[in-house]
Amino acid sequence: MKVVLSLISILFTVGLLVGSPGCKKSKESPKAPAEKTVTTSNAQTTCPIEGTKIDKNVFVDYQGKRVYFCCTDCKAKFNAEPAKYIKQMEDKGIVLEKTAK
Repeated sequence: MKVVLSLISILFTVGLLVGSPGCKKSKESPKAPAEKTVTTSNAQTTCPIEGTKIDKNVFVDYQGKRVYFCCTDCKAKFNAEPAKYIKQMEDKGIVLEKTAK
């Protein structure tokens, strides 16, 4: 009788290990990444020219978007090629504040 119970216990344990859904890899196709949500963590915190902390008193409004800088020198550099810097920031996922045009 002990042998039968031992055998049943072993078979039951093996069945759990083999049949456990956690042990098998999923055969599902990979899912598309979730859409990116806009949060405050996407807000601009660094100067697009220098990469340093922004000063909220130094900014330019460009095509309905507000861009902040660390200093007035960076503001002047931005004004020379604004589309270039806007694209770089948006490519990084930075969401610029909207302004009244």
